[in-house]
Amino acid sequence: MNSFAAVAVKTVGAAGVAALLSVGAIGALAASPSPKPAPTSGTTQPSTDRHADRRAIRRAEVESEADILGVTPKTLIADLRAGQKVSDLAQDKGMTKEQFETRLAANLKPRLETLVGHKVITQAQADKALDRIAKGYVPFWDGIHHKK
Repeated sequence: MNSFAAVAVKTVGAAGVAALLSVGAIGALAASPSPKPAPTSGTTQPSTDRHADRRAIRRAEVESEADILGVTPKTLIADLRAGQKVSDLAQDKGMTKEQFETRLAANLKPRLETLVGHKVITQAQADKALDRIAKGYVPFWDGIHHKK
């Protein structure tokens, strides 16, 4: 078979196969319902965010500090971004660092227990966060420290 004949056979064969496939594909699509997207809410797919646990702990800390200071978390974050410190806000409320630490640990513990119960963080992570506060660390006590 010469090269011209080979190309002609391949072209005719390919066109015939394409025609058959398109007829079959159209018939198959008409017979089956269109696929529906998988629901995204309410599913328990693993998170692709590898720091979700850290963010959950930080969110709980901010919410606890805001509760103690009598402001909303959004207001506390805005104050911190404006250059305020939790120490200044606590002093305005008449609290010492020790008093604030005690209240923070008491307010934060149930929030962390809830996160552990929902398997967002581990018990070890919750214990570590509470242990740091017991040792004198108060998040944002000296304001926000930006990375350089």
